[in-house]
Amino acid sequence: MAGMAYQQAPEAKKSAGAKHTQNTPKEQKGGRQAGGVKQKLHDLPRAAGIAIMALLLVVSLFVGNFRALQSATPKAFIRQGDVQSILEDRADAAGNALTVARRAGLDETIYTSVENAADALEDAKSARDISRADQALTAAVSVMIDDAGKKLGGEDKTMLTRAADDFAEQGSFLRQEARSYNEDALEAEKLYEMLPTKFILPQPDVYEGI
Repeated sequence: MAGMAYQQAPEAKKSAGAKHTQNTPKEQKGGRQAGGVKQKLHDLPRAAGIAIMALLLVVSLFVGNFRALQSATPKAFIRQGDVQSILEDRADAAGNALTVARRAGLDETIYTSVENAADALEDAKSARDISRADQALTAAVSVMIDDAGKKLGGEDKTMLTRAADDFAEQGSFLRQEARSYNEDALEAEKLYEMLPTKFILPQPDVYEGI
């Protein structure tokens, strides 16, 4: 009997040891859950970084496009270089020519055409509107000067010629500014047509007739 007790003791000890080290299903599930949470927490900064990079890319693209289009907004041309002063000088030259041409006693509709075109140029704020108003003013002043030059003589004709030359010179300056502006405007127009966000960005404004 003593021998049998001695042989069974190690089995009991082994069984006890196995019971001590074996994990229950609840403990195994808890371990897996803990590992899953840790993995998610580990992956979270990476996912957030990717999302932030994607957002910054979209924002930078939008801002870059917006800046490119800003150079060709409807009010951009009138703010460029000496455009504002050129428009004022051109209107003044047309007014001087009108004052002298009135001495020729032309049909009143000729003078009215010049006045209306000068008012339209003064009210124009976009490159497109300025170009159209200036073309109308150029045509009206040209008719007036041609008709008045046939009737005027002496000092009046000299003054008319001087006013006409000044008007033409300011027109040349305006076209130079328009050509410079259109280089940016045409590029902006091409970019605008390719943008998926073009409906929320300002449409480029081009100076016509150049």
